[in-house]
Amino acid sequence: MNLFRQKQSRGFSLVEVLVVIAITALVFVGLFAAFEYSLKLIAQSRAKMTALTVANDQMEYIRSFTYDSVGTVLGIPAGSLPQVSTTTLNEIDFTKRILIEYIDDDADGIGAADTNGITTDYKQVKVSVEWTINGNTNEVFLVSNITPRSIETNVGGGTLRVNVFDADVQPLPGASVRVVNNTIVPNVDVTRTTDATGVALFGGAPAGPDYEIFVTGVGYSSDQTYMATTSLPTPITQPVAVVEADISTMNFFIDRTSELTVRTLSGKTTQEYTLTFTDMTGIVESTDVALIDGAMGLATSGSAYVSSGELFLTPLTPSPLDAWEFVVASGTVPFNTAATIRFYTSTSTADIIPDSDLPGNSIGFSIGTIDISTLSKVTYPTIVVGIALETSDTSITPTIDEVQVLYLESETGLAGVDLYMQGSKTIGTNASGTDIYKTTNSVTTDSNGEYVFPALEWDAYTFTVSGYDVAEACENNPLDLRPNTTETMDLVLAANSANTLRVVAETISGTKLISAEVRLERPSFSETVETSTCGQAFFTGLSSNNDYELTVTPDGYAPQTISAVSIDSDIVMVVKF
Repeated sequence: MNLFRQKQSRGFSLVEVLVVIAITALVFVGLFAAFEYSLKLIAQSRAKMTALTVANDQMEYIRSFTYDSVGTVLGIPAGSLPQVSTTTLNEIDFTKRILIEYIDDDADGIGAADTNGITTDYKQVKVSVEWTINGNTNEVFLVSNITPRSIETNVGGGTLRVNVFDADVQPLPGASVRVVNNTIVPNVDVTRTTDATGVALFGGAPAGPDYEIFVTGVGYSSDQTYMATTSLPTPITQPVAVVEADISTMNFFIDRTSELTVRTLSGKTTQEYTLTFTDMTGIVESTDVALIDGAMGLATSGSAYVSSGELFLTPLTPSPLDAWEFVVASGTVPFNTAATIRFYTSTSTADIIPDSDLPGNSIGFSIGTIDISTLSKVTYPTIVVGIALETSDTSITPTIDEVQVLYLESETGLAGVDLYMQGSKTIGTNASGTDIYKTTNSVTTDSNGEYVFPALEWDAYTFTVSGYDVAEACENNPLDLRPNTTETMDLVLAANSANTLRVVAETISGTKLISAEVRLERPSFSETVETSTCGQAFFTGLSSNNDYELTVTPDGYAPQTISAVSIDSDIVMVVKF
């Protein structure tokens, strides 16, 4: 009997086909990526070799010059070489930059310590070549010293030294210093960068007057000399002269610019939550504290006070809430005692608001005015005030009389307001002797009542408005703008009146005094206004007289009375405590 084995032929299933396709795709994608990377690497390497060739050819060409002729067009030293040029090689576009400067060699001393008084010992050439490939910018450079065949000399030239400082009068490295002189032949237009000591040296500058200097940096303000013109006949900082075999020194000040947003508002609605301790209402949790004559203090154990205690106030969730502003706590804190206020999101100490959102909260705040405006209303729609009381002398206790939480409920922007902004720095005077200010600007707020100044230098800026009176200015007007900051200034405006008085109540250190009573009086007139969260009170529709009496009474301070106050037009008075 013949037995036959029957073979069954079976094809690939759909799943197997898909797996094979996926594996093949992964392999080829990887190979393609590796191939593409290899091509980019080869192209980059080829471009770098070409750039080195361009740089080397340029350097060899410069070395063929005589020493006296090594220089750049409009440069120091002057010569025929362009400071910036372009060339194309192997279908790649290159930008060539040539920097040639005199070097003061330390072999014979530097600067004033130079034994022969000549700071132009030799020339140093830097050739940099820049190109862009695959969206990336690259650079190679070569540096070479060019020495004179004979002894060094400074005949016909001197040294221009430019010192650049920041707002705190600290040397500023990396600043860009441009020197221009269009009155000497050949002209000069050269830019250098300050060194680690904030100095840019221009050795070998041809002797002559009218060296203009311009100092700036990316993200920095600018400073400069000014030529006398018909509109600026007497500039404060005039161009400098370079004297043969001497050093001319100029100082300039720049720093990082700041962003300032000015908001014009027709009104702000501030609300307050006030808790006085006549009973335990408003306290949701407490440990070792007790009511003491309308205040909260430490509990007693026998005849002595306990050493520490704490309490949490009722969680506060205002609605509507536009912004948190301040917390004002009052009380008494005798020597050897402490009352510390912290902020939480619940009555658990584990839920303390971090310092990143409220700086200083982990350590805690003393009683007084506490600024909580950094808290985001979105992140923190609810806050809990926690108070810790301590004493190291069990015969006395600190007490808290009142806690007031102030927050902004709403505000209304005022669109299309014409603003005039003026800094305090001047650059000179005009023909009549009137100051000419470095920074002035006329702008109009947008549909939201805002205008953003994106790059202002540090200065004190004063804002005036057309058609309105300023009823409140937070921060103060003028605003002291520091470098590298982002600030917002709110101007609450009121209908224009011929005579107004805006009173600013603050401590000597500048802390705003909130809810202070401000009374303005004269015969047949008396009006009392409380200061806002900006520490300001506004009186409008006043008559022009010089016999007003102003009394300011902040909580916790002795009142101040100022007599014979003269009001004629719009007056601002600052009262310090």
